[in-house]
Amino acid sequence: MFSFLFLSVISFSVPEMNLNHLEFLRDEFIIEGETKIGYWIYAEKFGDTYVHTEAKGEGVTCVDDVARVAVLYTELYKLYHNEFYLQRAKEALDFVMALQDSDGDFYNFIFDDGSINKQGITSRKSANWWAARGFWAISNALEIFDEDKDFQKKLDNSAKLAYSFLSKSLDEDYFLNKNSDVSSVFLLGVIEYYKYTGYESAKELAIKIGDSILNTQIKEGLMKGAFNEGTDYQLWHSWGSRQGESLIELYKVTGNTKYLDSVIFLADEFYPVLLSLGPVYEIGKYIKMYPQIAYAVEPIISTLVKLYSVTLEEKYAYMAALFGGFFERNNHLSSPMYGPNGEGYDSLHSIYINSNAGAESTISALLSLVRLKTLPSKVQPLTLSKIVSGRETLIFEAEKMDTGIYYFELDNTNNIRIKTEESIRIRQKIDNFYSGEYEVYISGSFDSKTYVKASSEDNSTDKNLDPNEGIMYVGNLNMEENQIILYLKPESGFIHIDQVILKPIDPIFIFDFDQFYYEFSKGKIVKTAYETTTEESLYTQTAQVEGVFIDNSFLLTIEELFNNDGIVSFSDRKSGNFDNYDGIIGAKYPSEELIKYLTNNVFFYEKEDVYFKFKIDGKDNLILTSQVINLKDIEKISDYMYIVGASDHGNYTGKVMILYQDGSTQEVNIAFSDWCQTPIYGETVLLEFGYRYDSLGITENINPKMYLLKIPLKSTPVQSIFLPQIPTMHIFAISLK
Repeated sequence: MFSFLFLSVISFSVPEMNLNHLEFLRDEFIIEGETKIGYWIYAEKFGDTYVHTEAKGEGVTCVDDVARVAVLYTELYKLYHNEFYLQRAKEALDFVMALQDSDGDFYNFIFDDGSINKQGITSRKSANWWAARGFWAISNALEIFDEDKDFQKKLDNSAKLAYSFLSKSLDEDYFLNKNSDVSSVFLLGVIEYYKYTGYESAKELAIKIGDSILNTQIKEGLMKGAFNEGTDYQLWHSWGSRQGESLIELYKVTGNTKYLDSVIFLADEFYPVLLSLGPVYEIGKYIKMYPQIAYAVEPIISTLVKLYSVTLEEKYAYMAALFGGFFERNNHLSSPMYGPNGEGYDSLHSIYINSNAGAESTISALLSLVRLKTLPSKVQPLTLSKIVSGRETLIFEAEKMDTGIYYFELDNTNNIRIKTEESIRIRQKIDNFYSGEYEVYISGSFDSKTYVKASSEDNSTDKNLDPNEGIMYVGNLNMEENQIILYLKPESGFIHIDQVILKPIDPIFIFDFDQFYYEFSKGKIVKTAYETTTEESLYTQTAQVEGVFIDNSFLLTIEELFNNDGIVSFSDRKSGNFDNYDGIIGAKYPSEELIKYLTNNVFFYEKEDVYFKFKIDGKDNLILTSQVINLKDIEKISDYMYIVGASDHGNYTGKVMILYQDGSTQEVNIAFSDWCQTPIYGETVLLEFGYRYDSLGITENINPKMYLLKIPLKSTPVQSIFLPQIPTMHIFAISLK
């Protein structure tokens, strides 16, 4: 079993809670002429600096976020009884109550001129998320102000008013807005209100809401254990799903084990899917993987930590810590989602991190750390682990699978899908595969009855699927081979194939921790032997690079490292993909515009008297993923290195390491702005084009750019260039002069 003795000699723990960035977001705001303390909704990153940013059309700060702050500081005060936390909770609650109207409902946003946004769909009174969260924050804090009776009375009156209004706003199922997600937030408030007041009517209402939440729990299929948040079809989204947390709190006040059993069912059946895939954004008609956000992880952590506290079953503490690793490196980019000053980064995507750090993300990260700090000290170090393998839930995008010689088209409705009216066979080789029994699902839409057969080596399962749209169960498949093949044959009409999903019956997670490997399965952790495999990566390469001299310029031949096709001709405008790593097509530069500036694929930049070599056909740029460029037999000393590049999905910076032939090194900053925005780092706009092609090949009146960086060099020949891992940054050409 997992050795607590082993962990006890390790000095690791949950990352320290750093409130610096939250304090940066804290500011004075005028609300209808009165000064209140709130928190800026967004903080955009420009270089190494964060800037307060409003939500355009909505406002600068809001009840939804400031109520989160109140919950955070209330929880901190309950744990540590620090007066600073009490004061911060009080001022946040004072802000929340300032947005409460006389009927008990809440407005959400404040404009920068101090006026209340009373009409916006995300701000107007509507018994919505911000009202439920405001009520929860207020009710949760009632008990901590026993020594401040005047403020406690103000809170009590506000809670009573909100309780009265929101309870009258419930539908026949005792839901707000006909959904269990926002209703679970309200339920948390009702329970805290009951605990403070002792009103049996509040307890009875809590039971009615809880029972309705129980009725939405999904009993079978891919989302088994989750709570349905859809109306026309099954839907679950990660953000704000506090059903499990609220049911645990309901169990605490009622003692009814049906609420606890429901949360155990959630944790045992559904959370392993999320531990495999990450905190996916949404599961509905298909799995929407990204963005993955702190506001999705925190409710999971809060639920698991509270589940451990009432059951004392160690597996839930382990799971909470592994989910907590999302903020360290337990995500598919192996990169922190929690910054050095306590920033909660806004979102994780397939190949990049949005390092903006607004209130929601920062507070969610901090509240996650608060929860994790309550776990046994010997479990907390698991937040530093990284899941590397196992028998996990797997997802494959159909358009990326091997389709052989079969004919199909691509459909770009919502998610990119294979479209065909003929039979088709698709297959996928699975790296680092763990054999076992898997449930097989396919997402898409079928116009008619369709025969589907899934096979792996000698084993197979098949089913005739009725016309449908969404995620459909094919059958259970005993997989011994690291490949799955699906054959689909429609009776008539089209089929659209989106994703193939494999869900193991008996999941296993292998994670590394402090140079050892451990297996987490069946609620236990054991030390294990694990042989790491060298995986071929499209993006991590080392190349011996030669070059061509033109006058005083040395044009590096880096084509071997090119891994992205971001420049296409008009005739090929439906292909190419500069900015959409998730799919196989994306937006791109127009090659016919670039060619106008080239002579034999060489561009001369007169202002710097330097030449660059471009590539037009095929792969034409490199995405930065830690490539190493070794210069071959270059003895000439250069004064400058010039890099042509651009970023996608925002503005990004990093560091390049230059190794010289005398053994010395030089670390330099590299920064490229977004390819379709104004440069913010002072780069030169080397080329600007009048349009670009979108993912479907349609001409867009957007002006993409290529930027130029000029880097001074030491007076010794360059030997190697070490590029950083920034998958949203691209390089088209490098020259020395």
